[in-house]
Amino acid sequence: MLRMLLSWNGKGAARRVGAAVVLGLGLAGCKDASVPAPETGRDYYPVAVGNYWIYAVADTSWSQATPAVPSVATPSAYQFRETIAEEFTDAAGQKAYRLVRAKRVPPSTAWRDDSVFVLSATAQTVVLNRNNTRTVELIFPVREGRLWNLNAYNNNFNDTITAETRRYRNVSQPFGAGTGAGAQTYPATVTTTNEGEAKADDLYYVKTYQQVYGKAVGPVYRRTRRFANFFVNNTDGTVSFVSRSYLYGFSRTETLVEYGPR
Repeated sequence: MLRMLLSWNGKGAARRVGAAVVLGLGLAGCKDASVPAPETGRDYYPVAVGNYWIYAVADTSWSQATPAVPSVATPSAYQFRETIAEEFTDAAGQKAYRLVRAKRVPPSTAWRDDSVFVLSATAQTVVLNRNNTRTVELIFPVREGRLWNLNAYNNNFNDTITAETRRYRNVSQPFGAGTGAGAQTYPATVTTTNEGEAKADDLYYVKTYQQVYGKAVGPVYRRTRRFANFFVNNTDGTVSFVSRSYLYGFSRTETLVEYGPR
């Protein structure tokens, strides 16, 4: 009887150890197979002291048309360089970065500082303070079709507090910019565009702003278009539009040509 009891206890202990091993392996397996956190998209705008971006800029402005004289286009070309020059603590006690923009024309001339902006990057947003106007450039996580208020932190008269005026498009899609030897394709990008009250694209007005960000690169392309199309009120009550004639007209494209840490 004693031998049988010892034998049974031995088998029971073995079963308990075996169960413990199986349980331990199961837990270890769960630990090793942990699901990675979803991407937030913060790497679409790398923010660090020393990072810089150089853009080829093409501006065109159009003169105001009259019934007898169409608008005349005046193009110009130059370069912008944006550099994160320093980190500091803002008035709210939050980390911020000084973004210095310099300009040169033509490219062989020296850079001259043009403007100073303030860039703030958190786990939720990237906010740009330009001429004391704060705009929400990006919001995280990045998702296709996601909307937000570009002017959530300022009193822009075109927006209400609940307006949704920017949208994500083409998330993680490739984007090509530039021409000829300077052409560049970025394999993973996201595009932001005007929406709602901030957007106009009809017979009378055009107001669009597109910005493309490359993963681990930052802003790679920007395009601004603002036009008030010239028209004539006819005696029969109809309206006639004159092709490429405007009450005012302006367009700008900024195409990334160089980037990196300083």
